Amino acid sequence: TLLVAVPNFAISYSVYGTLKEHALDDDLFYNLRRIDADSGEPKLGFLLTVMCGAMSGILSTCLTFPMDTIRRRMQIQSLHIPEAERLNSIQQFRHMVKVEGLNSVYRGLTPELLKVMPMVSTMFVVYEWSKEMLDVKHNR
Repeated sequence: TLLVAVPNFAISYSVYGTLKEHALDDDLFYNLRRIDADSGEPKLGFLLTVMCGAMSGILSTCLTFPMDTIRRRMQIQSLHIPEAERLNSIQQFRHMVKVEGLNSVYRGLTPELLKVMPMVSTMFVVYEWSKEMLDVKHNR
């Protein structure tokens, strides 16, 4: 689980930060920004925060989903297959690709994305709101 969760959050925060910087610098997103009344600096508006959060969640999920699929398969095999016949993660990956094709490591991605987009968007809205409430100073 940690082999999926840690990279997922690392990728998500990195992508969010990159998208945030781009959104604050690019004139295309001018109408979606807001200006802080006290400092006068531009900040992400609610909709822009949601969009950046959703995109970061989509990308991080797409990159880490194969590991999550393999983890789930290994958990299920521990219930139904004798210990001597169980596959490790590399064997499981090879077996899935050989028998079911490369698409098998992405089976179930659509419902996962439907779960991840609002979850990660909400996480970043709360993250930005918390930084504002705690008066965290930063470059962006």
